[in-house]
Amino acid sequence: MKETQKEIADAVEILKKRLPKALHNELLLTGGAAAFLYGSDRPFSHDMDFMIPKKRISDFEKTLELKFERHTKKAVFHSLKGVFEVGSNSYDLIAESVIEPENKAFRCSICLTEEIIRRKTTLKIDKSTIYLIPRELLVLIKILAGRGLELGKYDLYDAQKILESFPDFDFVFFKKLACQFCSPQEKILPVLKKNTGKVGHLKLTEALKSLQRYG
Repeated sequence: MKETQKEIADAVEILKKRLPKALHNELLLTGGAAAFLYGSDRPFSHDMDFMIPKKRISDFEKTLELKFERHTKKAVFHSLKGVFEVGSNSYDLIAESVIEPENKAFRCSICLTEEIIRRKTTLKIDKSTIYLIPRELLVLIKILAGRGLELGKYDLYDAQKILESFPDFDFVFFKKLACQFCSPQEKILPVLKKNTGKVGHLKLTEALKSLQRYG
């Protein structure tokens, strides 16, 4: 566990050293590496995902000499992102995370907001400081993606492990994020409920039951 944490911290530092300090606070780890740091015992790969504010695209493009483009070849995740590689490490810098299952039952677009950035998690590993997207947002993304171990994916497994690791998980904030990014609800809510059933977490199921009345 600690060895993998250090691997992640070292990989984050490699990227941060190439960025001005002004951008560090808005570089939020997401994806599998974030899930691992939040308590999932899933395997760690050196393909790391970060979310950045859309307004910072030009800053990252100039600093890292890359181009943000819409990527649609991968199943489920069709994101606006820039890809940066250093040695064996690959970094996806995501300005807009678009979740669209293959059956195109819905399309959900998620971007960083000021509130999300304000509520980021700060982790200290050795001398490294790592910022993660809020666990509530990561669980929402994982449940929307909805892929299980039978497909060789860890979305639902990660969501389950994060929920087990944090008794203080903020279900009110989770519902707020779902209302903010999951529209139209009549298409997305049934998918959320179905995938949440696979996770098997009672409080999350109850939170979704009241989602349509939220706000």
